[in-house]
Amino acid sequence: MAVYKLYQWEHLQALVWEIEDAIDEDYWTERLSKADQNRYKHLKNPKKQLEFLSTRAALHHLTEGNIDLSYSERGAPQLKGYRGVSISHNANYSAVIVSKEHRVAIDLEAFRPQMLRLAERYLSNQELNSLKPSNEESMCLAYWSAKETLIKMEDNPGLDLRKEMRISPFPYRQSGMTQGIIRKKEKIKSYPLFFKFEKDFCLCFSYEA
Repeated sequence: MAVYKLYQWEHLQALVWEIEDAIDEDYWTERLSKADQNRYKHLKNPKKQLEFLSTRAALHHLTEGNIDLSYSERGAPQLKGYRGVSISHNANYSAVIVSKEHRVAIDLEAFRPQMLRLAERYLSNQELNSLKPSNEESMCLAYWSAKETLIKMEDNPGLDLRKEMRISPFPYRQSGMTQGIIRKKEKIKSYPLFFKFEKDFCLCFSYEA
C-alpha cells in the first residue's frame, strides 16, 4: 500500500491511498480502536478486510498515528482530537479526510455502468437535463459521489436522493466545485462540494464550519 495523492488546505487534509493485495494484518489489527476491532471481527470477506485496514493505514499516515476511531449512533466515524473525519474506499483506493476545525465528508467512486443506467433513480430532472452525451458518464459519477458526500455530511442515510437533494449544475473539468442543497421538510441546508477527477475515480469532499 502506498500514498497515491495528498491534498492539503489550511484547515483540511485529505489522502488517497492505493490498495495493494498484501497487508500486515496483525500489525494493523493490534492498532485498531476497540470500536474498530469489534467492527473488523465481523468482516469475513478478505477483500472487505483489506479495504477496512487500508483506510486505517491511510488515516494513520495522514494523522501521524491517530486511528482512535469511534462512531455516532448512525455509524459515522469520529476521531479523538479532530472535529471532522470521513472515510471512503473502493476496490483499488481508500480515501480519508480530517479537520480539527470543521465537520467534513469525503467520497471516492469509480464508474460503474449501473450509474448511467439507473440515473433516473438518483438524479432530479434538473440534474438529468444537465447531462451531455460527451461527458454523461463522468457527470453521473460526480453527481453520485456528491450525494454520497452529502449523506455523510448529514449523517443521514435515509435522505431521498432525488427529492431531498439538489446538486447545482457545473461544467465538467478535472477539478472544480459546486453547491449541494438538502431540503428536508421546512429546513434547507447547503454545503460546498469539491471535485477531483483522477484517471479511474472521482473524489468529492465537503466541509461545514
